[in-house]
Amino acid sequence: MNNILRLKVGLAVLLGAATLHAQSAAPWVIGPFARPSTGNPVVMPIPASKFQDPIAKAPVQWEALHTFNPAAIVRHGRIYVLYRAEDNSGAMEIGGHTSRLGMAESDDGIHFKRSAEPVFYPAEDDQKAREWPGGVEDPRIVEREDGTYILTYTQWNRKTYSVGIATSRDLKRWTKYGPAFLAASGGKYANLMYKSAGIVTQLKDGRLLAAKIADRYWMYWGEGSIKLATSDDAIHWTPVEDTHGNPVEMLRPRPGHFDSTFPETGPPPILTSAGIVMLYNGKNATESGDPAMGPGAYAAGEALFEASNPAHLLEQTDKPVLKPELPYEQTGQYAAGTTFAEGLVFFHGKWFLYYGCADSLVAVATAPVEAMSAETLHMTTAAEGPMTAPPSSKPGVPPPGAEANARGFYLHKDDTVVFYGDSITEQNYYNQWVELYTATRFPWMRVHFYGAGVGGDRVSGGGGGPIDQRLERDVFAEKPTIVTVMLGMNDGAYRATTDDIEQTYVKGYQHLLDSIREHVPGVRMTLLGPSPYDDVTRPVFFPGGYNAVMQHFAEVDQSLADKYGAAFINLNPSVVAAISKADALDPKLAVLLLPDRVHPDPLAHWVMAEALLKGWHAPSMVSEIVVDAHAATVTQARNASVSEVAQTSGELKWTALEDALPLPLTRSNATTALLLDLTDIEQQLNQETLRVTGLAAGRYTLSIDGEAVDTFSPEALEAGINLADYGTPMFHQAQRVSWLVRDRDEAHYIHLRMRVRNADTGSEEGKDVMQAFENSLEDSIYEAAAPKPHVFRLTPVPTGTTQSTR
Repeated sequence: MNNILRLKVGLAVLLGAATLHAQSAAPWVIGPFARPSTGNPVVMPIPASKFQDPIAKAPVQWEALHTFNPAAIVRHGRIYVLYRAEDNSGAMEIGGHTSRLGMAESDDGIHFKRSAEPVFYPAEDDQKAREWPGGVEDPRIVEREDGTYILTYTQWNRKTYSVGIATSRDLKRWTKYGPAFLAASGGKYANLMYKSAGIVTQLKDGRLLAAKIADRYWMYWGEGSIKLATSDDAIHWTPVEDTHGNPVEMLRPRPGHFDSTFPETGPPPILTSAGIVMLYNGKNATESGDPAMGPGAYAAGEALFEASNPAHLLEQTDKPVLKPELPYEQTGQYAAGTTFAEGLVFFHGKWFLYYGCADSLVAVATAPVEAMSAETLHMTTAAEGPMTAPPSSKPGVPPPGAEANARGFYLHKDDTVVFYGDSITEQNYYNQWVELYTATRFPWMRVHFYGAGVGGDRVSGGGGGPIDQRLERDVFAEKPTIVTVMLGMNDGAYRATTDDIEQTYVKGYQHLLDSIREHVPGVRMTLLGPSPYDDVTRPVFFPGGYNAVMQHFAEVDQSLADKYGAAFINLNPSVVAAISKADALDPKLAVLLLPDRVHPDPLAHWVMAEALLKGWHAPSMVSEIVVDAHAATVTQARNASVSEVAQTSGELKWTALEDALPLPLTRSNATTALLLDLTDIEQQLNQETLRVTGLAAGRYTLSIDGEAVDTFSPEALEAGINLADYGTPMFHQAQRVSWLVRDRDEAHYIHLRMRVRNADTGSEEGKDVMQAFENSLEDSIYEAAAPKPHVFRLTPVPTGTTQSTR
């Protein structure tokens, strides 16, 4: 339906139609749910747990009173539950305590290992005013295609509340973005009180991932009635409005039913071929509710929305699919009882639904998938089980499943990227590392990269000629689909800024962007906040220092990016953070990161490259393989295919073809070891995970292609090892790719300098020998990066042999 894509349409008419009520046996319904015979409740309070609160600056018993209302996600073959935990501070009433989010993990979905401290909590950050002293409550979580986890949760300061958004790559370190609707519709929702938000997901390759419909993410939200919002990035959301500019109500209370008052979004809904299946929570009215339930009790039901029109309600279950029945569900902190559903995962071929019990405990119910057909779930072969035979691959053709790892990444197949800038770009490092990442992570993409940095450049031009000449010769000639721009270091004149300096910078930058947009229609632009001037390890020359000028220029860059519809990524803070961390470790070492205060050394360029790649939503995953040694089968293979799994005489063997290579960064080199200490690049960009379960006690040597990697315990292998940490054949292959990338970029640098000096105009097609040489080097890069199968062996170590302690 085209109307919904305009968001403000006459949806009230559409929604006013009579709702069709489904019986519980409807084929689209997830269920029936059953509680496991043992194990519940799966999460209970632990009064002894203590946490040094960053705001109270004192230890608190952070999960002393209640643990309830959980989110759930599958990661690395395990279920992770993020649950709301209330301490024993404040008034003894609902909402009177401080809430934080704890985390528990499980291999079977029923028995959990808890983290000793909360993983998400109010802190001395820019969200404190919204989250203190009430806390962070009632989470839901989804995974985006690029491996980023998106958390929706309630921000509660005991005066007002809103849905907050946060992201993480590892479920432990989070970035908060504030209220979901803060900037929507010119700020009209900035003071709205709203909660309970679930982002629509879809089952892909065995994982529930945030789904796009009509090129947007969709989120059901609200209590009292359920509404809808959309987003381009799953972080910044805009409510769907009717023709009067009001949020449209998609699902309302039904007299005489379990949801007779206060329907509320449950876990993230699931897009299926039947439509969007949403589990939701409903409160039973005191007088006009379901007589089979107690007044005020919360139960979970299901609703089906049209897949192509998420605003169109098709059916609802007449009866709840989960309601309070056990003593700890029927009463607790919330006396009327709840089975408040918030976490739903697909795991080991069935559904696991995690719910809060009377605002006091966490329990789980499970449901078989047989009732919902594979066709309904959109299950592919990859969803039903990992690929069991390596596919044949052709140059430029992604292996089956490889494109999924690239979804959300800013770069696309056959893109041409030009990095425009001054001498910092001319150093040819951060752009080189971005090229290396792309060539090794997506060898089938064949993205073309060109460095166009010239020393001394400003927004008006410089050492490479006036700006219009520079752009024509060094940018437009490459026919780019993407242009990045990083300027500012020379424009600030190495002194405190003035109105004249800033106006010159703004006008020159606008001319540059206007020219790019005019000469390269459809180009995607990324403006880069300038790398820093080192005011960390050496004294400033004037009050505030020159890096404060660079930070201000970054703010100017961001405003220009907003004006021109460009992406903006600030490289300054991450480098400053790395210098500061290095300075704390060894001041003499820190000085070397920007030896002349302006030009980063190669390590600092890695920091810049990481910031740029993260801003482009680069996925962290190289591959993920999980092997069950006991059954000699593969239980998961992401961005990889596995075949020939066999176990003989205690040795486990398999062949794996990974669709990507790791970045060649290991601690065997002192420089890269320091990089890994100063940054989170390994966690954020270099995860090549291998897990092996079901091994007998002892120790095992892992070898790849006959070369020993290291020796591990069964516990370490079950927890998962990152192969990118080791000098594997994949590492050495990536290292060879890095050398070719370096050679190719150096050839382009020489070529660029020849153009600047008019030694090679490249005007006669077929006569440009340097360009032909560059092209041949690029061919070599992608030939060298092509995936190769490798034979893995896990061999028991004889008793008494001294080996690694891993």
